[in-house]
Amino acid sequence: MQDIKVLVEKKTELERRKERLLGKLESAKNSLQEIDNRLTSLGFNPDNLEDEINKLKQERDSMLENFENEVSKAEESLNRIEQRLKEI
Repeated sequence: MQDIKVLVEKKTELERRKERLLGKLESAKNSLQEIDNRLTSLGFNPDNLEDEINKLKQERDSMLENFENEVSKAEESLNRIEQRLKEI
């Protein structure tokens, strides 16, 4: 008789654990959907994040290269101005 009682208690405990896990799963799904919605609102495709990241890296690299070129041009201009001032 105790064996049946123990089995019923185990079954009840397993059902409680299952319900807790289902609640956590639902919460995780909601969080994932919220993240997907945020990404979409920012103009990113949540299904292609790797492509989006690569695209952003390329844009960053291009912008850095342009910035470096502009800084180099500015430095050259300042050097020419300083040289001319020394000649005066």
